[in-house]
Amino acid sequence: MLKRFFVTIAIVLGITIIIAKVQPLDFENPGNRRLLKTEEGNYWYYRSQPEKSMFLNVEGISTIYLHSFSVAKVHKPKVIISFGKDKKTYDLTLKEQKDGFYIYDEITIPVPEGAKKMELLCYERSIYFRPFYTPAPKTKPKSSKPPNLVVKAHGGIINISHNGTESQYYTFNSSQSFKFTLNNGRNAIVYVRARLHDNTLPIFELYRNGELVDSYEFSLQRSTKYKAPGVNYLSIGKKIDLPPNSGTTEYELRAKSDHMFFARPVLLKQN
Repeated sequence: MLKRFFVTIAIVLGITIIIAKVQPLDFENPGNRRLLKTEEGNYWYYRSQPEKSMFLNVEGISTIYLHSFSVAKVHKPKVIISFGKDKKTYDLTLKEQKDGFYIYDEITIPVPEGAKKMELLCYERSIYFRPFYTPAPKTKPKSSKPPNLVVKAHGGIINISHNGTESQYYTFNSSQSFKFTLNNGRNAIVYVRARLHDNTLPIFELYRNGELVDSYEFSLQRSTKYKAPGVNYLSIGKKIDLPPNSGTTEYELRAKSDHMFFARPVLLKQN
């Protein structure tokens, strides 16, 4: 159980590193440099001028990951990090010796809120440093483009089945119309069916941007292939080709008879 826990932690950490990859930072006044090649990449590392500090711009950064190595074995290596008057000494712990370099463990340095400069001071001339940070994820600008089809009002949703497949329809009646909007110049068709319950003919009207387009009347012919839950008699369907849309268009289907109707708008493929 414990082994599984550590494996899970390792996987999570690995995913985090992949997603939030660190990036190198440059000192403002670096001295000599040396190239270190590792599995993480090839980067230049720097040491300061004798008895001088190196400075780093940390404005807008919350954490610095300081990498370092030495070209000689150093007894109790240390580095002093300062943010203004806030000063702290970090011990450098040997991680591995590779190709003549003494590579130290990464140091995680929290940056105080509002800090703009970090000062690094190391008296050992054989030690080289390179700071890294994790860039803040870039937020993609939200698209101002509205959805192609937006349903605004309806009396409920029902699934109508045909040959083992189901399609979602929106209901409307004499007290609740069905409203939807087409955006981005998209065109559509609407499939409409009605519930038959007496000898009166179902009638509904189509409005475009508030103006009457046409009135539609169903026959009393029943469908034998389409089924809806709770509906004993379903009419033969009507396919309505909506007028061409050049931008944004509001549509409304209004019941003119005392029937329940079922509508399903379908976007047409763009040419």
